[in-house]
Parts: sequence; structure tokens; C-alpha cells
Amino acid sequence: MASMIHRLQRIVQEVNRAPDIDRALVLITESLTQDLNTDACSIFLAREDDPEAFVLQACSGLNPDIIGRVERRLGQGLIGTIAERAEAMNLVDAPRHKKFLLVPDSGEVDFPIMLGVPIIAHRNVLGVISVQRVENAFNEDEEAYLTTLAAQLATSIERAESQGRFSTKQATTHMIKGVAGAPGMAIGVAMVLNRGVTFESVPDKKTSDIDGELQSFKEAVRKVCEELMLQADKMRDSLPEEECALFLAYAQMLSSGSLIDDTEQGIKQGNWAPSSWRDTVEQHAYVFAQMEDRYLAERANDIRDLGLRVLRKLMLEQSVYLDFPDQTILVGDEVTATDLADVPIDCLSGVVSAHGSSSSHVAILAHALGIPAVMGVPNLPVKQLDGVDLVIDGYNGSAFINPSKSILDEYHQYLREEAAIEKDLLVIKNQAAVTSDGLQVSLLVNSGLMSDFTPSLRSGAEGVGLYRTEIPFQIRDRFPSEEEQFLIYKDVLETFRGMPVVLRTLDVGGDKPLSYFPIAEANPFLGWRGVRITLDHPEIFVTQVRAMIRANVGVDNLEILLPMISGKGELDESLVLIHRVRNEIEEELGQKIVFPKIGAMIEVPSAVYQIEDICALVDFVSIGSNDLTQYLLAVDRNNENVADLYSSLHPAVLKAMRQVVEGAMRSDTPVSVCGELAGDPLGVMALLGMGIDSLSMSVGSLLRAKKVIMSFSYEELTELLQLALAMSDASMIRDMYAGKLDQRGLGGLIRAGK
Repeated sequence: MASMIHRLQRIVQEVNRAPDIDRALVLITESLTQDLNTDACSIFLAREDDPEAFVLQACSGLNPDIIGRVERRLGQGLIGTIAERAEAMNLVDAPRHKKFLLVPDSGEVDFPIMLGVPIIAHRNVLGVISVQRVENAFNEDEEAYLTTLAAQLATSIERAESQGRFSTKQATTHMIKGVAGAPGMAIGVAMVLNRGVTFESVPDKKTSDIDGELQSFKEAVRKVCEELMLQADKMRDSLPEEECALFLAYAQMLSSGSLIDDTEQGIKQGNWAPSSWRDTVEQHAYVFAQMEDRYLAERANDIRDLGLRVLRKLMLEQSVYLDFPDQTILVGDEVTATDLADVPIDCLSGVVSAHGSSSSHVAILAHALGIPAVMGVPNLPVKQLDGVDLVIDGYNGSAFINPSKSILDEYHQYLREEAAIEKDLLVIKNQAAVTSDGLQVSLLVNSGLMSDFTPSLRSGAEGVGLYRTEIPFQIRDRFPSEEEQFLIYKDVLETFRGMPVVLRTLDVGGDKPLSYFPIAEANPFLGWRGVRITLDHPEIFVTQVRAMIRANVGVDNLEILLPMISGKGELDESLVLIHRVRNEIEEELGQKIVFPKIGAMIEVPSAVYQIEDICALVDFVSIGSNDLTQYLLAVDRNNENVADLYSSLHPAVLKAMRQVVEGAMRSDTPVSVCGELAGDPLGVMALLGMGIDSLSMSVGSLLRAKKVIMSFSYEELTELLQLALAMSDASMIRDMYAGKLDQRGLGGLIRAGK
């Protein structure tokens, strides 16, 4: 078993290191011929332009002249049958099978024993691996080995194909597809930010300043050597000398030798220092990992550890990312809120991320900033994208690398049409959001950024429905003091004087970490987050609530929203602390103060079923559609593998929200929605149909939502909701609502162009 696992790991590692798909396939065929003691091996892959056609892309033991010339469609021949059935075939006499099709001059008739397995990724058959012999049928262990290998290689082949189709050396256009993260379109230049955390995220980059790169590399190495020597001296008091020797060995490896020489050679060939160092470390680590001796094989980890130490120092030496293009499109394996903050707001035009979905924290921030985002792009060639021209479409989740003139012309036209739509929307800025039959809807904004305030007021917002207080926490390297928070909250309350301002208490955890308060959990979204953290740390909660209530004195428009409420007990504890804070401040001031309205976020399924108990304790409830969708559908909203399953228009989500509305109505408790669904024109139609008359959204969505509200009657939307609730999946519901928008000439609110 250990030998089989080692062989599997070796093949997968080799394929992952391959520069392109052709080399990867050659490595697979050569390895399988040796490991399974076969006489022939062939690999068919689906054509990019026709996934039902499979072309021979590599072979070993057969006539190499047939590569690229043999094609099988689904159900055609043995290869097509394996692909159609998506299951293995193990034959002792393949030529006698009724599906067998002879390939002339291939030589395969000499190898009648055949084993073929499909290569499947995300339900799609990518190809078929076939091995053949002259004698000795393939046993169960060999079939299991090949099936396991095909499953492991699926992602590697997908990645290799993606990397191979795109090359910075070619000006050909390449389209990538993810999920729509934030609406809008952008034309700009890709920038890959790297904080030196992993080698995988170091972008390829050429340099003309070879001397400068060499100097940066030498300086980083020197600093790491000094640190290693200091660490060795420090540890001598607590560790035996042989353990301390590891640090000295590291330093010795950096003083001279092939690690240094090969990196410097890469720099002299025109590559910037981080990618040269990355390639050298990976190459050396790979050599050690392939050694049969376990002790030597484990030295690969030492090389990688040393490599990361130098990389972190090296990235600090780099100043290349201080200059941002005027139209920067931030690209990364996992773009973070901190990455967004690093880019000057007047330069940031869009986001493309390999991970995440429409409700990822960074997508929500992008929406708030009014920039498009494409999330969850599988096999995104991040390392090759720095400095490359991009067009991104946040409406349908696609992007074009090296866009052609025709694509640029098309999207310039779309941008002109979008600007015309925005101009038309300004006409209704000062009009009330009222349906054609008289239902008035309150439109508020989600905020958390100081830059949101002026646009929010100009858009006609009636207040702040959700102020994300975690953002001031995230941009610091420590917890903000009570006085710092007081000044922040005072500013937002004063700015929106006379309008309601809902401040949500600290909501971190999940995809909103604090660097100075790390939380290590196997499943963070089901773990310690939201009110669970602040109740466990009352000093954090009390400090924040004190700052909020003090800031409200004399302004009196504060409402406090408690996140992640899963039951009555958490509300009871929170209310005790809030009342205690109010009493303390009244005693300090020597006067009575207005007690703020208190609300609970409904985003956990248990809260849906306890809605009446919750409403008995609070003044209002606010549905957080992002997390409620995640928990109801059991879909991690940051996982691109299941991003297409995430939809707040899923009938189960709509039914749960309707249950919340009905429960709240029985106790006459106001209900609002502050998740991303509230700003989605299609979501607005569904929510109004439930009778929800208060929506909070990103400022860029407000006028679009108002246009939808003014274009329909409440009666009509109620009827449409009943139709939606009778449907079986989210796509049917989305199509129905989109069709109604099109009938009113409002299709440009949800897609590129009019």
C-alpha cells in the first residue's frame, strides 16, 4: 500500500510540475508503462471546442504517428464507450468486443488485454486513460490503482490544460469563467499581489533591472542568514546541540552552492528574483522528494521551509508594486480585503480571484466599492497574469485574457450603454421608492467604509441599514480603542443625522479574520464567529457597545444589530450587557440617554424556526441572506467547487425567508434584508413579493433597486413569488424574474449591455 501511495504521489507531483499539458501527458504514459508493467498506454482528452469528442493526445508503446489523428465521440469505440458510461472497462480480449474499432497502423492488435478508465472532474469527463498488454489480465489492484490515479490527475490535467492554453508570450485571447461576484464591467491591467506566504502565488515576471534584482536577492539571503545564526544561539540554552545545528545547516546552504547559483542564473536570464528563487527551491525540493531514502526525502521540507524564509524577506525588498496602473484589476489565488486596501481607490477597477463566490467577503466589499468581481475561477493561471491586459464581466462571471480588438470594441460599447443606464437612473434619485400600486419601500445602504458616505447621501439613501464595524478592526494591527471606535461611529451617526443608522457589532471569523486575533478551526463557518466570539470576550463587546452608545448621545439615530444569533440565550446575554453599558454611561453623564433599538440578524437556520421567540426580545430583525443561504444549502460560499450551487433565489431559501416574515408579522416586528440579495434586481422582486418593505444594499445597487420597485406593482410581485415558490430550482426562478425584467425593458440592470 505504501509503495502504491508513493507511486501515485510521484506521478501527480511530476504532472503538477510539468510546464504544459503535452509534457504532463508524456510523463503519465511513461510512468504508467513502468508502474503497471504494460506494453502500451494511451491518453485521450476531450476537445476544448467539442467536449463530446476525444482526441488521442499521447501514447507509449504504440505508433507515435497516430497522436492527434485518432478521434472518438461519446459511445464510439471502446474509448467513447468508457467516456459515455463514465466507468472503467477491463477486457481480456479487446478486439473481440463489439465496440472495438481498429486504428490502422497503430500496433494495438498486438496488445489484446486492455484496461481503460475515465478522467472526471466536476462531473465532466475530461478524457480516458487506457493501458494494454500482450498477456496477464489486469487484476483488481491494478484497476483500483489506475482509477485512483485518474481521479487524482483530473485536477492536475485541468490545470495543465488551462496553463497551456494561455501563455504570456502569445497575444491570443483566452476566456476564463468563474462566478459573478459583483456586477459591472472593467477593462484594465492585471496585477498580482503577493505577500510572500506561498510559492504558488508568486507571479512570473520579467525584469530589465538585473543588477537591482540580484541586490534584492542577496540582501534577503543575508538577512535570513543573520536570523538563523541568532536563532541557533538563542536555542542553545533549551535544545541539544544537534537540534541547533539545523539552523546552522540552513545558513550554510545559503552561504553558497546550487541554491544561490541557480537563482542568480535565473535572474541573469531576465526573471525577477522571487520567481527565480521559487523555481530553484521547487526544483531542489523535488529532487530530494523523489529519493527512496525516507530521511533524504524529508529534506525536501527543509528546503521549502528555508525557501519561504527567504521569499518573505525578498518580497519586502521588492518595491515593484508601489506603482499601480490607472485601471488595476487585482488578480490572485485568494484576493483578500487587505489586498483591496493596498490598491489606491482611484486605480482599482476590478477583481479576479481563483477562490470565492458572490457572497465572499471580498466580493461584498467589491460590490460596496462599485467595482466588478469575478470569483471562483478554476485553474486560474495566476502566476502568468501579472501585467496582462484583461476584460472582466462581473455580470456573468467571465474574463478575457489578452482581449482581441473585437472584444475590446464590444465591451467599450457595453460600458457606454451602462453609463447611459446610470445616467437615466439619476432621474429617479430624489423620487420615493414606491410600487405602481402604492407600497413604499425604505432603501438603505450597507457601509463600512468612510468613502461610502458621500455617494450614499447623493444616491438618495434613507439611512444605513448595515454598518460593518469589522472593517475598522481588520485594517489595524490591534483592537481599536474605545475612543477610536467612538470617533468612527460618531462620524457615521452625524453624517446620517435624522436617518436610522444600524451598527452591527463585531462580526469576525469565517472569511473575516483578524491578523492579531488568529482563530484556527477546521470548519470556521460553523465555528467561533460573530456574537459567539464577543460574548466569550465581553471586554471586546462592552468596549464596542460603549463607543456606540456614547457616539449616539445627542444624535439619537443609533440601532444596534447582533450577528450570528442562533437562539434566545445569546440575545438574553447580549441585552444584559447592553443595558449594563447604558446604565454605566447614564451614571457617568448624570443624565438619561435614548436607548437604541436592538435587532437580531437572521442568518442561522435555528433562528428561522425560533423567529417568534427572537422577535419577543428585539425591536427589529434583519435577514442576512448571504449566510442564511450558505447554511440552508450547506454550501461553503468561499469554495469554488460548489459555487454554482450557491443561490439566494433557491426555493428553500425563499421559503425560509417567507417563514421569517410571517413569524415577525405575528408580533408586529419590522423585517429588513441586508444581504446581497437585497441589491440584486431579481432579489428585490422576490423580497417585495414577501411583503418586505425595507432593503439595505451597496450604494451602487440602490438606484437599480429603486427602478425595479417603481416598475412593478406589489400585487404583481406577490403573484410572481407564488410562482417562484412552486418551482424546483434556483435557475428556473432566476430565469422567470429575468424574463419579467426583460419585458419591462430593464434587462440592462442585470447584464452587460441593454
